[in-house]
Amino acid sequence: MHTNPTENVSLETIVLGRIDESFYQATAAVLTHVLNRLGHVVNVIDGTHTEVYNAIGEAKVDLCVAFWLPEGHAEAWRRLRENVEELSVLFYGAHFFWAVPEYVPVEAVQSIGDLAKPEVVVRMPKTLRGLSLDATITTASQKVLKEYELDQQGYVLVPGSYADWKSSLIQAQAARNWTVIPLWQPYYFNQLYHLRPLDDPKHLLGGVNRAVLAAHRNVRKRLPTKTLEVLARMRLDITAVTDIDYSINMNGKTPEEAAEDWILSNTALVNAWFAGVR
Repeated sequence: MHTNPTENVSLETIVLGRIDESFYQATAAVLTHVLNRLGHVVNVIDGTHTEVYNAIGEAKVDLCVAFWLPEGHAEAWRRLRENVEELSVLFYGAHFFWAVPEYVPVEAVQSIGDLAKPEVVVRMPKTLRGLSLDATITTASQKVLKEYELDQQGYVLVPGSYADWKSSLIQAQAARNWTVIPLWQPYYFNQLYHLRPLDDPKHLLGGVNRAVLAAHRNVRKRLPTKTLEVLARMRLDITAVTDIDYSINMNGKTPEEAAEDWILSNTALVNAWFAGVR
């Protein structure tokens, strides 16, 4: 049983909360490699956004992968702010958007508002597949429907499983049907399919975020200085996360296997995170 963090106990074993989506798992696998190399034992606990965020707020986990700040997960961050802190930045460039296949003419659909044009309404399916109700992309997309008055054109967002969400795009692509999908970066779909993000002039889906490694408020003082130094240097980029995510989803790799493959191909970069640290 994991006990709450205390100020006077060295943190050799780290309990890591990992949101159970593959790109978070990809990032967490690289982080786990780094922490293992520093001598820590890492116990990983998976859960939904809500489950993992509640766990770090209640000190049931020490670290969390990840919060998107300043906008993506701002509401959850505000709710937990007294109990969590930003330990480091894992990568920059995370963002939400709506996308269409590139075969949908840009002159017809360039922005979200274009979905209300009569000639688009007759071509575009009105049911948009979303994820769970606690996923930010779902709640933000519900606002998009209302504020762009797409609901008045018959569009509805149906929350559901990843399987339903994925199959809606796969089936449309196979038939080259028009479709629109709520999406985010990083995610392997951005590498697998040719998708075009739509402009969001009302800024309802937010801007570009940093993906934050969060810690419970008492964790920083329990980590060795060398661990803090390496975590401050550790930085992935959006392409790396997407590549690892692609390997998980398309090559049948576990997150750990995909991360190890990436690390072996980027040895110099990873070694630089540890340079000079004793």
